Amino acid sequence: MKSLLARLFPEVRTFHDDPDLPLPVRIFVPYVWFWHIVTILIYLTSIVGTIWRQRDALDWRVAVVSLLLVMQLGVYLRLYVFTQRWPLPLWQHAIYFGGGIIAWLILSHLFTHFYGLIFMLMGQSFGLLPPLPAISTVVTILLLATLQAAGWRIQSVDPGLAAANAGIGVSTIGMYLLVYYTMRTSSERGILIAELEAARRELERNRDQAVELAKLRERERIARDLHDYLGHTLSALSVQLEAAQRLYRVDPQRAEAQMDVMKTQVRESMAALRRTIAGLRTPGLGDRPLRQALQEQCVTVSQRSGMNVACRIDPAIDQIPPVLAETLWMVAQEALTNVEKHAHATNVEVVATVSPQDVRLCIHDDGVGLPVDAFERPGHYGLRGMRERVEGIGGVLSVTSNGQRPWATHVEAVLPLIAQNG
Repeated sequence: MKSLLARLFPEVRTFHDDPDLPLPVRIFVPYVWFWHIVTILIYLTSIVGTIWRQRDALDWRVAVVSLLLVMQLGVYLRLYVFTQRWPLPLWQHAIYFGGGIIAWLILSHLFTHFYGLIFMLMGQSFGLLPPLPAISTVVTILLLATLQAAGWRIQSVDPGLAAANAGIGVSTIGMYLLVYYTMRTSSERGILIAELEAARRELERNRDQAVELAKLRERERIARDLHDYLGHTLSALSVQLEAAQRLYRVDPQRAEAQMDVMKTQVRESMAALRRTIAGLRTPGLGDRPLRQALQEQCVTVSQRSGMNVACRIDPAIDQIPPVLAETLWMVAQEALTNVEKHAHATNVEVVATVSPQDVRLCIHDDGVGLPVDAFERPGHYGLRGMRERVEGIGGVLSVTSNGQRPWATHVEAVLPLIAQNG
């Protein structure tokens, strides 16, 4: 049934596609069609009723009345039932309502029982026109009705009738404005809720993509670490073992020394492997407060590496949105891992502060510093990953390294709070 209506009456598709409706589509479309059917029945009943009343004396008046009502019905069907766009321009409304008022004046002049048709035009103006044209149409109708009742002589206007019409106008217009603005507010609220829901889904998709991207980068980092360090070390050990085998026959002391070197390399490889495994086992933020997680990470890195890791975290950091907390946690992990593996630092400081505008995470170390082209060098996925993650939620990541004391390298992530809270 619904698809049949969509093929026969294009405005059904328009209503289904229009997000600015005062009611849900499943209610609004039947509501509109109910009033379409009522209007059509009023016109048809008026034609048939007039012919039936005058069946014993059919004359030119019946023909004029039937013609006018058929023309009004035709214009109504063309403009409001079979329309393919909405809203209509005002000039098309003017054709129907202007012609309807003129037709009503003629009809009520020929047959007094058509006087009540004016209430249908008033109701249609409230249902089909914007506020200002609707009010103007209703006021015009009531003025014409008052003048018509007085024989078109102002001095003959009945004060009681004029007061009654004025009361009808004020009450109907007031009720119309109340309903109109209530429905408009409801519609705007519905659109806002839909936009917020769409934005929430988009944020969830972006966050899921960021998490998946982080997993891929982590896999790349692990593969790079295993290849660059363990792979090269094992290849070197293979060559040195062959050399040691040959040396045992001619120079056992040099072979023993070579074995000692290989033992050292094996211990270093095992330490690197343990660091990689520890990185894999490092828990995510999960349900832990960010402040606690950062403090625990600083203690863990200090105990594992022997560096002095100072940690100063603003307690207010636990109140920031989860997406910001997750981002800062990932930045802190990556930055501390880089310091531990590459900086040869003695002292590290982790500082997090929160202001009404933003949240800042700073990691300083007194190590050897970073190369000038660290972000452009192949293999530095961690630095690029930090920057992409921070900039992906509107933040700024700055990395400076001048090799000077007390701090040789500074990593700072600044994430805005205003946009998140707004």
